[in-house]
Amino acid sequence: MPRKISKSISTESLSDQVVTDTTLNSALEQAISIEKVNALFEPFRNLLSKKTSIAVAVSGGADSMALCLLLAEWAKLNQQKVVALTVDHGLRQGAAEEVLKVSNWLAVLDISHEILYWEGEKPTTGIQAAARNARYRLMAHWCHENNFTVLMTAHHLEDQVETFLLRAERGSGLDGLASMCAVTSLEGIALVRPLLSVSKVLLREFLIDRQQLWIEDPSNQNLAFQRTGIRQLVGRLKQRGLISERILGLINHFRNLRQQFAEVVAVFFERAVRILPEAYGVVHLEALKLLPDPILERVLVQIISELSGKFYPPRRQRIKYSMENIKSAEISNFTLGGCHFIFKGSTVIVCRDRRSISVKQVVAGDSFIWDGLFDVVISGPEGVKGKLGALGKKGWIEIVQKSPELKYTPIPYFVKITLPTLFDDYGVVEVPSLKYRCPDHGKLILSIENHQFRPIKV
Repeated sequence: MPRKISKSISTESLSDQVVTDTTLNSALEQAISIEKVNALFEPFRNLLSKKTSIAVAVSGGADSMALCLLLAEWAKLNQQKVVALTVDHGLRQGAAEEVLKVSNWLAVLDISHEILYWEGEKPTTGIQAAARNARYRLMAHWCHENNFTVLMTAHHLEDQVETFLLRAERGSGLDGLASMCAVTSLEGIALVRPLLSVSKVLLREFLIDRQQLWIEDPSNQNLAFQRTGIRQLVGRLKQRGLISERILGLINHFRNLRQQFAEVVAVFFERAVRILPEAYGVVHLEALKLLPDPILERVLVQIISELSGKFYPPRRQRIKYSMENIKSAEISNFTLGGCHFIFKGSTVIVCRDRRSISVKQVVAGDSFIWDGLFDVVISGPEGVKGKLGALGKKGWIEIVQKSPELKYTPIPYFVKITLPTLFDDYGVVEVPSLKYRCPDHGKLILSIENHQFRPIKV
């Protein structure tokens, strides 16, 4: 057995680890060849054209550092631009020091690096989920702002197994048990996970071969977090002979089934669903009722994803109740995943729940994705401020008093009150979807130059 020498340098929560072994290095020089690096990214060739700029999420942990180095090597061979993104959540003492260390490592490797900051108040519960959502939101926003179309993350084989076990524990259905997709959409950005079949052991060995340090996150050992407990369960299962590759085979089986169901869902959307530019959908009710449960479940998840901008689907139990409602004789309106399902004769109208729509302070020149769904550009005089939010009931009453003809607009009322609306201190300034602009305002106010709806595809 080759002898390994381990060195640990720690400052409070900061811990860098490096293991060196000349015999191991020699073997890895053959294992991590140019051909294997190319093979790692080859399945995503259609997304990675010569003009594509690629962002990669780098926390400083072993997995993300390995992906960053592998991607950088591949990008040099293929003459493509790569930028590493690190999010400083501001949650732990020493986090800023860790981010600086990552920045220094990447500078030595000549890899471009951007640091993003999660600002504002932090929740006291559900902190891991909140941090994950903030991380994805910040990275997606950066990608849009800088015209990057691909974001890569370092989820690996053990992450995939942990996801499967977590979802099995929660009673997830087919889509959940198929676990993470290698490619999915994040606010219109292609989220790519090229390492889902690669073991974290190999990734660490790759870093050892490159003599690259990494940071160990102490939250990985915190039993207060559910995923940490599952991670330790995976270790015990390995000791009993249940290796990750066997679970991966099961995941792939569910994934194949999910793909077949996805093809059926695509046909249903083409024939029985209309998604309109005001961010609502119209669904043929009788066709919806006739769907078998596995297809109906996926249809509901996709409708919610496209209209709510949410990255994760509702809990399966909530979906199950909604499916029972749809197929019942006494059908009634319901809310699911931030969307209202409203039954009108032979159709179902699906729109966003106004209560879940965000409000954003804006100034002239702002360009952003609002609520994960609308590409928005604000124009007007420099320094003038306003806010963007849903029209709401009060806003609707206000604009109808000034422009009574709006009552005859063919958009349903419960959709109208969700429409993107520009406000100032005196009330509604503009509702582009209704072609409304306050007649009492002069020219020295803001306007919504663009508000293109971009539904999120799952």
